[in-house]
Amino acid sequence: MNLYFISGLGADRRVFQKLIIPRSFVVHHIDWIPVVQDETLSQYCEKLAVQINQAQPFILIGLSFGGIIAIELSKQIKPLQTILISSISSPEEVGRVYIVLGKLRIQRIIPIRFLLMPSAILFRLFGAHTKEEKMLMKQILADTDPDFFRWSLKRMFSWKNEWKPERLVHIHGTSDKILPYNEKMQAIRVEGGEHLMVYSKFEQISGLLQEHLLVG
Repeated sequence: MNLYFISGLGADRRVFQKLIIPRSFVVHHIDWIPVVQDETLSQYCEKLAVQINQAQPFILIGLSFGGIIAIELSKQIKPLQTILISSISSPEEVGRVYIVLGKLRIQRIIPIRFLLMPSAILFRLFGAHTKEEKMLMKQILADTDPDFFRWSLKRMFSWKNEWKPERLVHIHGTSDKILPYNEKMQAIRVEGGEHLMVYSKFEQISGLLQEHLLVG
């Protein structure tokens, strides 16, 4: 069974490096590709889909913004299962704050270079507490394409969706400060889990994946 991991906004496959995946699954990572600023999520997903072998059964696992991408990909292709980690399947799951940020167009108010600058506030928001976690975040932020980051913010805050894949699993931390936990998510709760829990609580997330992954 092929597993396709989709990382968060500005992140990459390094956030998944500690996960323990059963040998019966073959792990792939979908790489972000350059964006055209006026293209839609749907159009972008059409281009990402070429990285997926649809001739074999596969599962999509999306982290944060990657979860939104996983939902949009699931509309176009047919994964056996769609799994969200620290993400949302609908804007309604995070309520008014999300809508207000979209209307404010935060990417226009705050220069992108500041949003990509490591800081104590950013570490706290993401839940990076140890030296190792902070170093990982610094590396990811340094490697993030500003154009992709700008486009992603715009698409994330303007996203509208009510559709959910038939086989959807949602794993979410109760202490997530980026996308605060909400009962509307109908998610598997990870007590004390923050936005970076796929790395900081990798053993627990690995166990939940092993418990809920379909095997065909």
